[in-house]
Amino acid sequence: MLSVVRARQSLPSAVRAGAPSRARVVGIGVGANSEKNDSPTTAALSRQGISPVGLAIAWFVLLLASAGNPVRADLFDSLDAYPPRLHLDTSDCDARVIEHKNMADGGVDGGGCESMTFQAGVGSEAILVYPLEPIHAINDLVATLSIMSARHGARVGLRVRFPFLRDPQTRRPLSAILYGATYQHPGKFQSLGIGNIERELRIKIANLRAVHGSDANLDNAYIDAMVINAYSGPGTTTLRIDQVSVRGMIPVGDHGRVDVVPTQAVKGTAGPNGREVSIQSQRLLKIRRPVSDQDRSGPVLAEVAFPQNNVIRVLEHRGEPLTWIRSLGFDAVLLSHPPTADLLRDAIQSQMLVYAPPPIAPDPALGPLLDPVMAWYLGGGVALDNSRVSQTDKTVRRLRMFPAAWQRPIVISPVERWASYGAIADAIVSDAALRSRGLSVAEQALIFQDRRARIGSGTAMAIAIESSPPNKLALMNRSISAAIGAPPGGNFRWHSMLTQVVQSLEQTPCAIVFRSQESLASGTMFAHQRSMALSYINRFVAMLGPWIASSRPAAPYPIRGAAYRCGRLDAAGDQFLLLTSDQTTRDQVLAGDGRAVEILLPPEMVHRTAWRLTSFSAERIDIDSTPTGARIEIVSPDVAEVIVVSADSSLAARLDQSARRFAVRAASDRWQLCGDQVRQVRQDWDHAVSSGATQAIMPVDLLTAARRTLEDAERVYRAGDAEATLRLSRRADAWAVRSRLQLSQALLSDTARGTAPRYISSPPIDEGRPTLQTAWQPLMGDEGWSDNLIASGGLDRADVLSAGGWAFGQRTMVRAESNARWISRGFFSGKGAVALSAAATTGESLGGGYEGTIAILSSPTVRIQPTQAVRVDAMIRTIGFGGPHQGVLVYDSLGGQEMGVLVRGATDWTPVRLYRQSVGETEVRVMFEVIGDGEAVVDEVAVRVWDPEPLPELPLHSITP
Repeated sequence: MLSVVRARQSLPSAVRAGAPSRARVVGIGVGANSEKNDSPTTAALSRQGISPVGLAIAWFVLLLASAGNPVRADLFDSLDAYPPRLHLDTSDCDARVIEHKNMADGGVDGGGCESMTFQAGVGSEAILVYPLEPIHAINDLVATLSIMSARHGARVGLRVRFPFLRDPQTRRPLSAILYGATYQHPGKFQSLGIGNIERELRIKIANLRAVHGSDANLDNAYIDAMVINAYSGPGTTTLRIDQVSVRGMIPVGDHGRVDVVPTQAVKGTAGPNGREVSIQSQRLLKIRRPVSDQDRSGPVLAEVAFPQNNVIRVLEHRGEPLTWIRSLGFDAVLLSHPPTADLLRDAIQSQMLVYAPPPIAPDPALGPLLDPVMAWYLGGGVALDNSRVSQTDKTVRRLRMFPAAWQRPIVISPVERWASYGAIADAIVSDAALRSRGLSVAEQALIFQDRRARIGSGTAMAIAIESSPPNKLALMNRSISAAIGAPPGGNFRWHSMLTQVVQSLEQTPCAIVFRSQESLASGTMFAHQRSMALSYINRFVAMLGPWIASSRPAAPYPIRGAAYRCGRLDAAGDQFLLLTSDQTTRDQVLAGDGRAVEILLPPEMVHRTAWRLTSFSAERIDIDSTPTGARIEIVSPDVAEVIVVSADSSLAARLDQSARRFAVRAASDRWQLCGDQVRQVRQDWDHAVSSGATQAIMPVDLLTAARRTLEDAERVYRAGDAEATLRLSRRADAWAVRSRLQLSQALLSDTARGTAPRYISSPPIDEGRPTLQTAWQPLMGDEGWSDNLIASGGLDRADVLSAGGWAFGQRTMVRAESNARWISRGFFSGKGAVALSAAATTGESLGGGYEGTIAILSSPTVRIQPTQAVRVDAMIRTIGFGGPHQGVLVYDSLGGQEMGVLVRGATDWTPVRLYRQSVGETEVRVMFEVIGDGEAVVDEVAVRVWDPEPLPELPLHSITP
């Protein structure tokens, strides 16, 4: 049970926002006395018959009385609930945790406690850390906890950080540990504490000045953790820890809250009248000295935006608790606004890194809390394109002039002009294409390789992956569900996200940024499944991170059998093979589809050793000799696989150790995700078939095999076999995904014709909600739809671009030209069509995605009523567009670009169909966006609304003779 209590100087609450839901009140302290308050309470006033107005006045008087006093909080944690709170931080004895858990009993009072077993060599330190929010280091601070061990020697202490003095190796603020009592009674619980720390802190400061010079800035030191030096000799040590208590906490950095400094640190400080201030008054003085140039300890050292020894995982923050985000395997959060004091304190306590937009001007109150801020981020909310290079350069120059304590690397997320932005940034975030665009894995690799070449090797690169459906898509499905009274149902489709993440690892990024449109803590089923999927993917990346960070991209190996790509990384001679499935339909991906994968290797690889890491263990696999070289065969491949080939057989132990650290949590996540999917897919099929929404035959064999395999997975999961759980879950997952794709294709077909357009978008299917699509199924046919609401949708008049309400817009680019013209030949039907073209005026290709967007053709607007189903149809033919992420993007103003379909390779007339649902009364416009070099012809554009004729009235017959 964790309890945090704080009395604030404002009325709303005595418990800190963001504190765990288990928090309970154990005491409130105001002023120097943290246990008692001699002022009358509201309860006492009520007993005396004072009116509510009188109570309010009394509270106001109490607030005025305490306005000059520091506000304190107490913390009590019984460590009886998951997850474990302590962790092994540093050691000089090569300490390694063997077991770490919460115990249901065995604590001081027979209740729960936390247990940690670790192995150590020869040394003197094994530091276990219990994180705290940043608090002032004062004598009134008292911390205690209870320990039991078979060995004596463990010591309790508090870790102090000096925010303006950084360690040149770790780039973290320098820290020191102030020690208290030592454990001396093996086999029994002993309460250890520490207090009166100001004298010890002065000694530490003097020692640091002797090492770093008298000019070292050691101001604003704060405590960020309670620690245990658990080292008690080489060998295996087990500790039980219980009843963590910290009293007299005064947080750092609150606006309007009194800053407190150690008593002796301000001895002799003169008050407003020139006389020396008393010790008690000194404690209550608001002393906040800005850091001047003279205070800086040397020049600002060059820092990196992303840690270099791993691939860090960053989540776009939507208000989730940072401690919970940390438990999902994330290292950092990306904010949409400058950081606040509350968030920075939480980041320090949860050990999360922060990337955030910079403030307009530095706030001195936040200076001591800036340790988690790794870099300032530019690119949120606006598209940093060709027109914003100069403005961004000015912003970067302004940030470079910030005070030393506020100096941070600059991370920019542009959409084009990679070389220009790379020249002014310390790191670049490159966004991957939306998975709904249907790009092949080879195309995505080419896009990243081109950007990497233009950014240059001197600038770090992170890759951003979309982790949630677009906001408009989710809102549209909620509107559909409310309009027809059908439950949304469905499963979050995360497999394509996993493949895209593994594909991005081919580029050895410094970080993976997960874009997020909705909070993971929103409480919806999709949010729950998305958090588990991200947890699994984070463990997958963390397992490989140290090797990915030190490797370099190499040419991929050829593949035979199932449609996969084999990316390759070279890590000092060791080969890391990243296999990702290329069997995709928009954002749905299949695993193997019943075929094995053969990786074709050069002849010299025959005598090496290979391991498969997909089950979070180093599983030995064979390298077979062939007449032309060597090969590795993977039977029943997952959507993403990792194979390691090395001449060093000892590598297996290091790989296995790294993988098994994450195996238990990964197995739990994958098993639960698979179970949700197998059950939901079976329900969706039953609903679709029984309602007559599809004439397709249910894949009973696949669903039965998936269910039985999932039952086997549950047995081995409960037996604690993570490797077997992952293997069986993958197999059941593959069958369920295949069944789900078959259902999606069946539900998109016209039940009368049994066919569907090649390019089709339906919101329920796009978000993975077949149950909702089943209820919407009558819309898939042609009956019930109105006439075309665009009068000039046939594009049959020569003046359609001038007088028909159609508009053609072009980007002003010196390197490209585009055109739109009416043609009277080669149309689909009627008398004409509109031809669009774009071409580079230089020898360089226009590229794809945002930077390749040259022109746009838009239709006249159509007024749509609220909660109205809409269908958009068009016929398109394309020539060219051979580059990655090129073609004609067809979308509408209801769904936006995120819900559009990318048409390319359509040499014959190809139908495009978009189903949409309006939320409120609005105007709809259809857009055709030309991306890259090529030509396209557009014809027969139609916007229709769902307006079926009412059912005929049934004849009434008399029931009397």
